[in-house]
Amino acid sequence: MRLGTLDQIVGHWCPRLAIPGSPKLGQNLSMPLFYNHIDSPLSEAVRILVRSGLFKLTIVLVGFALLLLPAAKRYRIYRLPFGQNQLRREILPALMMVCLDTVLIVGFRLLFLHRMVPASLSSVLITFVWMAGMYEVWFYVTHRLLHHPKLYFLHAQHHVAHVTEPVTSLSFSIIERLILIGGALGLLLLGSFFLPITQAGGALFILFNYTFNVYGHSNVEWMPEWFVRSPLGRVFFTATFHAMHHARYGGHYGLFTVLLDRAFGTTFPDYPQVHARARQGLGLTRLGEKVTSDVATNGAV
Repeated sequence: MRLGTLDQIVGHWCPRLAIPGSPKLGQNLSMPLFYNHIDSPLSEAVRILVRSGLFKLTIVLVGFALLLLPAAKRYRIYRLPFGQNQLRREILPALMMVCLDTVLIVGFRLLFLHRMVPASLSSVLITFVWMAGMYEVWFYVTHRLLHHPKLYFLHAQHHVAHVTEPVTSLSFSIIERLILIGGALGLLLLGSFFLPITQAGGALFILFNYTFNVYGHSNVEWMPEWFVRSPLGRVFFTATFHAMHHARYGGHYGLFTVLLDRAFGTTFPDYPQVHARARQGLGLTRLGEKVTSDVATNGAV
């Protein structure tokens, strides 16, 4: 079935499920999720700040709520307390990031909204795939560069957390956030020159990004033990993958996949064992703890 045909079927039989930003959605709902015009920069900023802020707050609160579950306590990756004043040191930067994201998104819409095509199922999928692939490369390269000793001061705020929690997903310096969100918006603009890029597809990717960032910083391993050694696990990350990055620093630079880390030799050899330990309820008790088979050693990394 061609994507164009699928678009027509969705629009005809499920008009209320039409892709956000399409004319049918605007006709069926009193307030469309995406606007093809901007009344004023101020009203646009307020609208995006409220929506983006509420979404991020909801995802973070859900993340903390999940940490209260018995399963979350069993499957903790690092069985260590948070750092001294960690939450206090992360909350203010996180709130600043919500505001900064708003400024960047409003600026992008003011300057480049005209380059976005009308949304359809095919254009949304193309946009999402483009962003997922290219942003993975952007993130790996910039993340690895930010771990260079001369640039690490730009990334240090994010590593206030040796043991991560949901707020860590929004704890960045201003310059690093400019690199991350600016890169994402830049990729949307770049793609618009040769692909049907739509704001709905870009927004879908950003929402996906926020959600899985909270999962990646949960310090709880929800994926089953077999996952890491499966074909899916050889492509996609887990919470253990990123938790090890925060505990050890010098590896696991990828965002949502392990592909570039595997290609460039920046995976930790004991990643499968650490993941298995978490799933067995035997999370690590030292940041530098290495696992060889079923035997843990306390060597620093």
